[in-house]
Amino acid sequence: MHNVLILGGSGLVGKAIIRELDKYREFQIYATYFKSPLPFNQDRIFKLNIEDSANISSILNTLKPQSVISCLSGDYNKQLILHTKIAEHLKETEGRLYFFSTLNVFDNDLSKYHYEHDLPDSCTDYGQYKIACENRMIEILHDNVCILRLPQVWGKDSPRMKYLLNSLINNEEIVVYPKLLYNANTDFLIAKQLYYIIENKLKGIFHLGAEDVVNHKGFYNELILGLGFNNARIQENFEEEGYFALLSERHDEFPGRLRLMNKSVISYLIN
Repeated sequence: MHNVLILGGSGLVGKAIIRELDKYREFQIYATYFKSPLPFNQDRIFKLNIEDSANISSILNTLKPQSVISCLSGDYNKQLILHTKIAEHLKETEGRLYFFSTLNVFDNDLSKYHYEHDLPDSCTDYGQYKIACENRMIEILHDNVCILRLPQVWGKDSPRMKYLLNSLINNEEIVVYPKLLYNANTDFLIAKQLYYIIENKLKGIFHLGAEDVVNHKGFYNELILGLGFNNARIQENFEEEGYFALLSERHDEFPGRLRLMNKSVISYLIN
């Protein structure tokens, strides 16, 4: 039995990963939460306080996971300390870490889209934290860490989707960026892509996003119309421009069913 510990299991991506991996008998799934308890086997969920350094050590020593999947959020400095402890533990046990990172590691240069081989460069605290964590994990675990960078993530029950629907129902303005080029992914597909990566022992850095880049305004217009709102109040913001997108040189490593275009994201959300 392959013990898998999912950190941040109550978040959008974490919940999708729990649902996906729990389908497979070779995995024994455990997960952590902080504020929102999980609707999951209560014997296999643990409350994790990232400010309590002994908390994660206790969980790791109890479960002895072969794989840890991190979808955590919270204080950046505390997360870096916690991930360092996790990496050091996995180094001793020869376990693997799957670390979800972000497009924001490139947010200091929006003049182009970015591939896995590009050197991260961030001007935000969030992006700089993710860079520091990526580097620390690679330094400790080498090939036993997989970095999974995400663009904007949508889900049918995601906070982003709920906010959009609430704004549309209340006839509030929706801000779009006509000069921004963009791509996205869904919680549903990310979980399936992760399973494929684990099952096939793939290594390194992955950019998990749609294979094409679209105009941000166009994406939102198509999504809003697909949701049945023909008279939405749209506010155009021309100040943000450039490429807020991740592209990948590794799409060919996935079967067709695990590859997507931005239209697939919209179809998933409206159907």
